[in-house]
Parts: sequence; C-alpha cells; structure tokens
Amino acid sequence: MNILFVCSANISRSFLAKVLFEDEMRRRGKNTVSAASAGLHAYPGAPPDPKMTAFLIAKGVPWEPHRARRISREDMEKADLILVMEGVQERLLKECFPEAEIKIMRLGRFISPDGREDDIIDPFGKSTYHYRLAQSQITLAVKNLCEELASGRLPHPDAHNKNHSG
Repeated sequence: MNILFVCSANISRSFLAKVLFEDEMRRRGKNTVSAASAGLHAYPGAPPDPKMTAFLIAKGVPWEPHRARRISREDMEKADLILVMEGVQERLLKECFPEAEIKIMRLGRFISPDGREDDIIDPFGKSTYHYRLAQSQITLAVKNLCEELASGRLPHPDAHNKNHSG
C-alpha cells in the first residue's frame, strides 16, 4: 500500500505526517506500507520547517533528508490513499484528479473516534501554540491511522465523507 500525505508547502504538516507515519510503522514491524509527501503549492527544494524538525528531535524520531516537492499526476496515480490536511485541499485535488476521488480524504478523520472530517491546522508563520496544536493533531491522527492499518481495517475514503458534493 502506498500512502501520500499532502499539505500546502510540503515543509510542515505533510512532512511531519510522513515522518511520524514511517516511524510508527517501523516500530510496529510493518514494512509493507510506503509513504510519501508533497505540497499543492510547494517551493521545490525548500527545507522542512525548523519548528517541525525540532519537534522530531525532541521526540527522538529519525528522518531522512527532506526537500519540498509539488504533487504530480504520478503521485496521484501511485498512491492507494491520499491524506490531505484541509477540506480546501481535498476539494481541489478531487476537482483536478476526479479519477482519484475515491482515494482522497482528510488525515483529520483519524483524530476523533466518530470519524469527523477535521482539518489539521496550518501553523506556518503562526505562534508556538499553533505549532503544538498541529503537532498534536498530526501525532494523534497518524497513531490512529496506524492502528487501523495494523488491525487490517483499511480506511475507506467514502466511509466518513458526509460532505461529498459529487
């Protein structure tokens, strides 16, 4: 299974989600799932947000060198599950890639037990509070996503897509 994490710039949220996902799956001994990240409006080659790398260092989570990249048609075709951070990103990808609509959902769906489609806050350029909130949201969502994958319950994008507008 191939999972693609998508945000705006691919330096904060999708970067962090991918790294935490890989770490969690590695700790669980699951190496059959691969992850990638990309941004809708990424500046190619930009380094990750220092506040996100500091968070990873503080948590002792290793990561490979990262440079931001823009999402491509190939990314969309290769991914089995595409997890975005916000509803606006979900709508945009579904408009641009209607053939991939069934694979696109918000990562925030994994935050609450009722599967609500929550947005992951964009902390870029905001306060420490906003970074901590985004880090907490992503950490919890990734943990719950990994639980579902480990238990064999693969998430289905339409299972909780109550706001689908066709």
